[in-house]
Amino acid sequence: MNCAVRILALGLFIATSNQAAAQDNIGKDSAGEGGLSTIIVTAQKRQENQQDVPIAITTLTDSFLTSNSVNSLEDLASTVPGFITTHSVNYGAAPLAIRGVGGANGGGNFFADEPVAVYIDEVYVGRLSISTAALFDIQDIEVLRGPQGTLYGRNSTAGAVLINSKAPTDALTGYVGGEVASYDEYRANGAISGPIVDGLLTGRIAAGYADRRGYGTNSFDGSRIGGAEDIFARASLRFTPDDNLTIDLVGDYFDQMSNTATIAVADLSNPALASPFIVRPDFDQVLDDRVFAINDPNFYEAEHRGLNLKARWDIGKLTLDWITAFRSYEFDAAQDSDGTALSLINNDGNGQNDQFSQEIRLSSNEETPLSWIVGGMYFREDNDFFFQIRNINGFFGLGTVAAFQATQTVDAFAVFAEGKWTIDEIFSVTVGGRYSSEKKDFTNQLAVNILNGGMVPVAAPVFPGQSFAAGATLTPPTDFADSGKFTDFSPRVVLEAKADDDLLLYASYSQGFTSGGFNVFGLAPEFGSQGINAYEVGLKSEFWDNRIRLNASVFYYDYSNLQVRLPVPTGGVNIANAAEARIKGAEFEFTIIPTTGLNLSANIALLDAEFTEGSIPAVPENTSFPFGAPIPLSPVDIAGNSLSRAPDFQFYGAAQYELALGSAAKLNLHASYRYQSKVFFLETNQTQSTFSGEAFDEVNLRVSYTHLPSNITAAVFGKNIFDNRHASQVTALGAFPNAALNEPVKWGVEILKKF
Repeated sequence: MNCAVRILALGLFIATSNQAAAQDNIGKDSAGEGGLSTIIVTAQKRQENQQDVPIAITTLTDSFLTSNSVNSLEDLASTVPGFITTHSVNYGAAPLAIRGVGGANGGGNFFADEPVAVYIDEVYVGRLSISTAALFDIQDIEVLRGPQGTLYGRNSTAGAVLINSKAPTDALTGYVGGEVASYDEYRANGAISGPIVDGLLTGRIAAGYADRRGYGTNSFDGSRIGGAEDIFARASLRFTPDDNLTIDLVGDYFDQMSNTATIAVADLSNPALASPFIVRPDFDQVLDDRVFAINDPNFYEAEHRGLNLKARWDIGKLTLDWITAFRSYEFDAAQDSDGTALSLINNDGNGQNDQFSQEIRLSSNEETPLSWIVGGMYFREDNDFFFQIRNINGFFGLGTVAAFQATQTVDAFAVFAEGKWTIDEIFSVTVGGRYSSEKKDFTNQLAVNILNGGMVPVAAPVFPGQSFAAGATLTPPTDFADSGKFTDFSPRVVLEAKADDDLLLYASYSQGFTSGGFNVFGLAPEFGSQGINAYEVGLKSEFWDNRIRLNASVFYYDYSNLQVRLPVPTGGVNIANAAEARIKGAEFEFTIIPTTGLNLSANIALLDAEFTEGSIPAVPENTSFPFGAPIPLSPVDIAGNSLSRAPDFQFYGAAQYELALGSAAKLNLHASYRYQSKVFFLETNQTQSTFSGEAFDEVNLRVSYTHLPSNITAAVFGKNIFDNRHASQVTALGAFPNAALNEPVKWGVEILKKF
């Protein structure tokens, strides 16, 4: 989109906002006709009005997800302030970032923990396994920004994403829906919910299927690329023997298959002497034409299973919560790492992840000056991982196959407490803390064999003139075993001033912690934990008879021992700690209902995130070398550089108008605009363009017609209608940039029948 159109779109939406679920906030509440509805959240482990919670939080209801065609967390890019997502990545590991704080691995180190903690129905989900999973039958998504070290303590340095599925209902309800979109995309989903034993047992069954043939063409073999197939099912039971006890049992299954569309960013026309920092001349043309060239297997298959038992028991003045959960995740995948029709470097791997968690909470539930919550959590995770990297040109052209067989066991314990003392009608103070202790036992075996065979050049520094047969051992299996223990105490202090029922001012200090770990791709000691000190001041307000909602926050972070990703020229990635950084920023969310039926919304995020000190090894910028060669890295001072995936500016705006067509139908018009400024994907080499993402904007449209007597809705939608293409993630593979891309313009129709 050109500059003039962008300025026009900004002008149209400047008075609008994406405050949590604004798109379905046209309703009635205590404020009177047409006011903004109350948003109930569970961010503090109890049901509260979002406007009374002193946390920067955005809640996205099922109506918002529908209006914005959100099918996975990937689709939330730039809709939530400071929230960064990634599209179409290999191994299904799309990294998330909040306010410039994101995972160091970007999917490349399969045992490292992510600083954006993801929860499904209050259960922590390890790994990046859920970031590309399809979302079906979701009640809402709460995005908590800033470290949540007290109540969501495990590795939530950046924030937490709470995904809440729809619960069983007392009355018989349900729906069935379908969608057809560009590039042979088909979706179908449905649910039925209601009583099984009146007054005692209710249930819900939901299922979904999505088939995306792919928006791109692989010129190597003519196949489609950039698609996926998803199968989903969830069954829920709710047992209520009396008014004080509720027991929920939820089981879910998700099967995912994808063939991701990724490409080489650098010019590899001469792979015998290339530079990671020279852009291929046809990069923009490839994006526009959607024609890729992948000659090696490039796929991802995964199965997810979950079982969650939750109980809530009101015991007089107390409430007891008990959550027991088991999740398993296994995958099989392969990647054309060079992203070209050349055979330079590729990999494949498979893994199995099992996790068990137990959380117990006891909280007050009466209205007294002091409210409190105490609890404990145990988390156990078992990881098994096998990975092979084929460096076709490695070892003087003979080629190598590096095989890694790694395991890791995590045992994590935590105890936490938080109390809020209401001093008077205006002021209150909250004090809390969490003590965490994690132990990780790690083993790894590395073996390197010859791939092609041949003779080592006589001028080589090692094995001169020696011949090796294909499959011969270059490095015999080497075993590595280590264990690490990581402990942390994360406090939180909040001062609130409730000036009146519609205005909350707050100031907070909190800490966050992401535990250290081990590098899968190497035989090296552990890397350390990273920590953050966060200061935030904010306000939450409603006025004009609850027709306007304005929330804002200003924050400052001190970040220490950052875990950063280091590219390895011969394949794989390593993680190391890199000194200190500071982050400061401001966020604004605004919603207004100027007249009946019209809802305008917008948010703005301003961010300044840079390293204050640190040095890490990097590929020299003035060096050209054979793809896959083991070149030496040079230490680079990164002080003053930007953090990765930390845009200076984000904007999202939406307008929705609902028009009654007599008493039997209604028409809903929805338009949204999002903009994100330039980002860097590597902590070094930021004067070069190959490891950066250019600014982008997207416009989405949706028109729906609802026939009220039959409860049928038909809709037409367009996503990214101006076909803005950009790299949503660039990863160093063999030290060369490999890009994951956003989706091109897409048009579709959908139909939904509720009963």
